[in-house]
Amino acid sequence: MTALTIKTNNQPRELKSIHDFSPADQVKVREHFDWMDTEELESSYSFFKYRDNFYHLSEFMNLTSLAPSELKEWHGYSSDSYFSGILVRLVDDNESVIVATYFS
Repeated sequence: MTALTIKTNNQPRELKSIHDFSPADQVKVREHFDWMDTEELESSYSFFKYRDNFYHLSEFMNLTSLAPSELKEWHGYSSDSYFSGILVRLVDDNESVIVATYFS
C-alpha cells in the first residue's frame, strides 16, 4: 500500500457566512456555489477559504471508523483526484476547521 502524505499548518480557519467575506470574494463565492439557492447561500456559516479557493462543508464526505489510520483525526475529505484532496477537522465547537492536503 502506498503511504499517504498529509500536510497542514494546524491553523484553525473560522467558518464564515458569505457576508463575512470582502465584496470581491462574495462575488467569487456566489459564482462557485451557484448551485445553492439564495436563502441557503446567505444563511450558511460553513464557508472557508483555503489556498485562494472557497469551500463549503457540504462539499466534504464524512470519514467513518473504516477510514485508514492516517485519517482517524480528520472529519471529512474532498478529493481533487484519485491520489489527492483536502481534509478538514472541525474544532472550536464546530466553529472553525483545520485544513490539510493529502496525496499518495
